Amino acid sequence: MISDLARARYDISAFLARRSEWVCRFESRPPIRVREEQISISLEFGKLILTLWGEDFSECWRIEAYEIRGERLILQLGRQPGRAATLEITSDESVEEEEAEKRRRAFADMLGHLIERGLSTRVQYMATHRDDARHLSGIYTRLILARGGERAIAIAVNPGEPQAHVDGMVTAGLIWWDRATNSPQGAEARRLLFFAPRGRAATIARRLTVLRRDGPRLELYEVDESRGALIAVTPFDQGSLFDPRRVRLPRAAVKLPPHPLRDRALALAPGLLRVCRRPDSAVESLRLRGLEIARFWRGRLLFGVGNDKRPLRENWAEFERLVQEVARIRHPESPEKAHPFYRLQAERWLEDVIREDARRVDPRLDPRFLYPQIPAYETQGYGRVDLLGITEDRQLALLELKVDEDAEAPMQAVDYWLRIEWHRQRGDLTRRGYFPGLEIADRPTLVLIIAPFLRFHPTFDLVARWIDRRVPIYKIGIAEDWRKGVRVVFRKRANG
Repeated sequence: MISDLARARYDISAFLARRSEWVCRFESRPPIRVREEQISISLEFGKLILTLWGEDFSECWRIEAYEIRGERLILQLGRQPGRAATLEITSDESVEEEEAEKRRRAFADMLGHLIERGLSTRVQYMATHRDDARHLSGIYTRLILARGGERAIAIAVNPGEPQAHVDGMVTAGLIWWDRATNSPQGAEARRLLFFAPRGRAATIARRLTVLRRDGPRLELYEVDESRGALIAVTPFDQGSLFDPRRVRLPRAAVKLPPHPLRDRALALAPGLLRVCRRPDSAVESLRLRGLEIARFWRGRLLFGVGNDKRPLRENWAEFERLVQEVARIRHPESPEKAHPFYRLQAERWLEDVIREDARRVDPRLDPRFLYPQIPAYETQGYGRVDLLGITEDRQLALLELKVDEDAEAPMQAVDYWLRIEWHRQRGDLTRRGYFPGLEIADRPTLVLIIAPFLRFHPTFDLVARWIDRRVPIYKIGIAEDWRKGVRVVFRKRANG
């Protein structure tokens, strides 16, 4: 047990102030990366309380013991009798990261030999280090290749990286092309090569089909380390993207009949508590300004924030207090903007504001139709379209929302566009109950990427310009105080 809570709070807070980002590891859970402002240490009712939060999670624990070992903070946590956990907070320069760097360097050396032998091309330049000033990640191997007087730019990723890093190689490659071709070594390059792990290049192959055709020649290879071979992969054309037996668009969610339990819950905050239901789920999410505080399913209601949900039975007073507290804190003029209730699920809050009147974002949108969280399935996982709408002249519109910088935003939106277009061209949306009473126009789906105007990643315009014009993609910057209501600062074609 901690004998001096004030001293413990000081020690832990001083440790966390050393860096702006930390890696948190609970026992038997995948590590999570959090920023300094997503960790709170407070003294409440004679207890030292740790709070962690992110876009889709919130954790609150009592700290029972702690130990600082260099760049590691080890916390013994307790929540209720019989519920305890150990949390380790480490810097980004952990042993795991050092091992990753060794793996990346070894892969780069192997790849260099493989390229020189398999493609009869000399490696003129190779790097794996980070270059934050030029937005170049240390995850990828960057190369400049030479064969005679011809130059080529290349980028690769090793098989030890997660799939998200593999998929992100297209964005990283476009940024590297821009940097490399502005250097004397790569100025005359005419080809851009991508090297992906064997069997994991599907997303890359798909994304390459929507890059502009007046740029460099694009080549994709899978690296088979066991055979010491490079295998050329042809980018998939759109017709071969999906197997219709595996990819089925769920029916549009319909308004369910009244239920006394759900309706009584909604009456606690009329106009604030709203029901949201994904089209592929029977679970109803009760949200207050985008933050889920209850779930309703089969006549049963669970309430709470994050994973800490409990059944609603005779504890209506407790539920009502939660609603009132969330309504007080999750407010544009909140007195506690550092509170998890304010910070959690910011993109869903933005979604809630936009759904009040989508025409504030784009006056062409029909405010009657906005479908949230449409699944966009992939062969290696799935994502969800934030909002799917339609214009007054019946052109589909895909709305992708961001509240933080995300270098992958343009390419992620392209992924979703490919899937929605696949369904549109086959009449799936009408057949599955979307946009009833309307005939969807035979025109490419609009892509509206919406973010506070200072939160677009610095490389957004660079990457978006590579996207073929057949994808009508728009960049919409809104005012930073969007919680008070959406105000568009600029609206422009991103790949004009």
